[in-house]
Amino acid sequence: MTTNSDLLEVIEDNVARALEGADADREKITSTVRAYAQIQATINSVEISEQDIIDITKRLETRFDIRMGAGTLLSAEGYIPWLDDAREKINWYYWDRYKRLLPDKKFNREVINVLDIDTNKIIDHLENPHKKGSWKRKGLCVGHVQSGKTANYLGVICKAADAGYKVIIVLAGLLNALRNQTQERIDEGFVGLDSSQQLEATSLEDKLTGVGKFYHPSTWRTPVPLTTSTQDFDRKIATQLRAQISQFNEPVIFVLKKNVSILKNLIDWLRNNNVELNRFPMLLIDDEADHASVNTSSEEDDPTATNRRIRELLSLFEQSSYLGYTATPFANIFIDPDTDDEMLKDDLFPSDFIISLDTPSNYVGAKRIFEDDGDLDIVREIDDYKDILPLRHKIDEIPATLPTSLYDAVRAFILIRAMRILRGQGNSHNSMLVNVSRFTNIQSNIKWQLHEYLEEMRQAIINHFALSEREAMSNSNMLSLRKTWEKEFSRTEFSWGQVQETLKAAVSPVKVIEVNGSRRAEPLDYNSHDYPNGRSVIAVGGLSLSRGLTLEGLTVSYFLRNSIMYDTLMQMGRWFGYRSGFEDLCRIYMTEEAVSWYAHISRVTEELREEFKRMEQAKMTPRDFGLCVRSHPETLIVTARNKMRTAKPVFMQVNLYGRSVETAVLKRTEHTIQNNLNAVTTLVNSSAREGSYEKFNNSHLFRQVPIKHIKLFLDLFINHPASPKTANAPLIHYLNLLHQEDNIASWDVVLIHKLRAESTIPEQIIAGYQVKAQRRKMINIEDSGVAQENRRIGSDKDEQAGLEPEIFQRLLATFGSKSKITAISCRKERKRPLLMLHLLDCQLDGESINETGIFAFGISFPGESMRRRPERLVEYQVNTTWWKNNYQDILDDESILNE
Repeated sequence: MTTNSDLLEVIEDNVARALEGADADREKITSTVRAYAQIQATINSVEISEQDIIDITKRLETRFDIRMGAGTLLSAEGYIPWLDDAREKINWYYWDRYKRLLPDKKFNREVINVLDIDTNKIIDHLENPHKKGSWKRKGLCVGHVQSGKTANYLGVICKAADAGYKVIIVLAGLLNALRNQTQERIDEGFVGLDSSQQLEATSLEDKLTGVGKFYHPSTWRTPVPLTTSTQDFDRKIATQLRAQISQFNEPVIFVLKKNVSILKNLIDWLRNNNVELNRFPMLLIDDEADHASVNTSSEEDDPTATNRRIRELLSLFEQSSYLGYTATPFANIFIDPDTDDEMLKDDLFPSDFIISLDTPSNYVGAKRIFEDDGDLDIVREIDDYKDILPLRHKIDEIPATLPTSLYDAVRAFILIRAMRILRGQGNSHNSMLVNVSRFTNIQSNIKWQLHEYLEEMRQAIINHFALSEREAMSNSNMLSLRKTWEKEFSRTEFSWGQVQETLKAAVSPVKVIEVNGSRRAEPLDYNSHDYPNGRSVIAVGGLSLSRGLTLEGLTVSYFLRNSIMYDTLMQMGRWFGYRSGFEDLCRIYMTEEAVSWYAHISRVTEELREEFKRMEQAKMTPRDFGLCVRSHPETLIVTARNKMRTAKPVFMQVNLYGRSVETAVLKRTEHTIQNNLNAVTTLVNSSAREGSYEKFNNSHLFRQVPIKHIKLFLDLFINHPASPKTANAPLIHYLNLLHQEDNIASWDVVLIHKLRAESTIPEQIIAGYQVKAQRRKMINIEDSGVAQENRRIGSDKDEQAGLEPEIFQRLLATFGSKSKITAISCRKERKRPLLMLHLLDCQLDGESINETGIFAFGISFPGESMRRRPERLVEYQVNTTWWKNNYQDILDDESILNE
């Protein structure tokens, strides 16, 4: 039965097609919507309200206004373009029908054009499948989490099939749920047949999906899928088919879980049941490519074995192209090899090209959510979980109850679904994510507690939603819903009365499920055949919700995981993506520490992407990018994770040109605190005596301090071993390099004094200068250490100290305000390094550690990072024992994923 929501979507899509590419203002859009609405109202004998027309117009305005830039690309030397010359002979059958499908997926004309351009770049940098002889190509696409990488590689697959690739293999992550989800999307965007309906469907038309909607008997073609949305590759079934690749006229496609035994089965089948494999050009798409990297362990079931199987699979074909996709630029394939030569010899290193994909302007990423200038106020910090389910807990620590904030999140989810119904999105998917433990028995316990609470809420709503507001509020559950609405959503366009009337429709279809590897788990399935009116689900899980899996219509996320690994944290961020029409309603519940971590990671990854653009302009190569990423100070954290399986010291070559470093972890012993205070006092005295003093905001700036005083300070300061980037020896070595090679004989020093800093510690006098401590919430670290969870001490504003007035004014004119001037731009303009001294009021559980504060420091080094190849590297040692003791659970997580 066609619902009003269906009709509104039909009207929106028809108007979008009619006006696509036209210079349509609001008046033009509104009049067109009204005309199409009248047609649908007449045909279906329904009434379409003026509010419906206004809502459709708003959505179309947003849709038409989406912008997107083309990807940036680094190519190896010797690249020879081929696509333009071959274009005349290519029948773009698969690409053309995929392109026709994209408007139905709410892609506007500009985004489709960029997708066309980017996939052309990729295909052109892969090899011409008709080229004779033996050839191998290897490339990588760097996207964003939940940003549409699948749409990109579907375009690549379609064009590759049109160009002549005969065998296409997609490695779709490490989990069955992710593989199944990927197969569904390939069914929709490439095959055109719903593989889940192979047995149930009675006719071809019943199986058609996605691009299959453009079916015509005279032109119909389809690839040959040897996997389905419910069945990974099975060697026995494939052998029973008694079919060989050579017997098919169309491309053969496999969608596999990245698993050692499954890869072996495919290799054996290809080798034993297919002759002349060398005649078939093969494209291998490696989704989540950072999980197919070289690893130091030699165990059979770890990523090394998977990597070996992928290489073996590629070696079966004389003509092959490998294309990896990842959203985490600090991927292991850049970092793990011990030498540059070893990195380049790695069969999966993208030696031919790397492309960094842009995102459409409607993408909701870390910057919009977690950074200070983000436009979405959707994060809610929580701290009521510690006594119930601490971040680090054991497998048998089953919670007897749930945090109050989790119940609040469930109520928010019900309310959001009600408001989405009121916005005409009633048939859309709605999902809530609950990721609080890696242990499946704890996940199961939480699932049942949430189920009980949901049933309690559902019964209360059914009994009271139709009553007057006053009568409904006599029920405690209805009152709690009203309070959550007042706290979170009272500023939306809806009144409580409207929301209350919609609550029954909102809560009725909601179900709580487990998404994990246990027998109790249920598939996170959103297929239109089983859920034609959308699915509303609260998904409780851990590892299975942490990488690659898309939760359709994700509106509420409740997240209690402890990790400082960049790629792990970013991949756990399932809330990134597209939320058109409801992004203002979404909510993310997480700890204050996690919020600050995501803000830090956002800055680091954006910096890396900006550097990528500069490298493209400088015509640098994938080799240069690999070396640059490996020498980035932030990769110390990834290197530690890669190597900490052994107790051997790990040495890391780091490039500090245009970078910053900070004391991420501080020692809290009385002796160390006093020693570092003395070191700071000595430096400030020397700086005042031999440098030139001026005020920077309220802080104390000393210009042109001779390096002998900086060197003495670095030598005296006691650094915590878990803060490798501020280890004394590498910094002193780099100081000497700058002096000897760049003739930098002096530094700038700023003693930070922030009048508005919140602190219970009295202001201190350091060498005659007044300093107010900056309050920081800390956590305990092994070896008498404390640290902020995000390992960040200062801010971008601090790095503005020491800039010449004319340079500062130029940056101010460029960025518009002090708060928007980036630290990267300051380093680019800086003539001398800047040493920043911070007095911190370090607090544990709301109490100051001491009465005088603890000193920390940061250094901003001049230069434009990645403007050139890494030079003047300094050597750091990573304390793997400490990492292993504190983050063994991260290794355990990865071991489980790779089983």
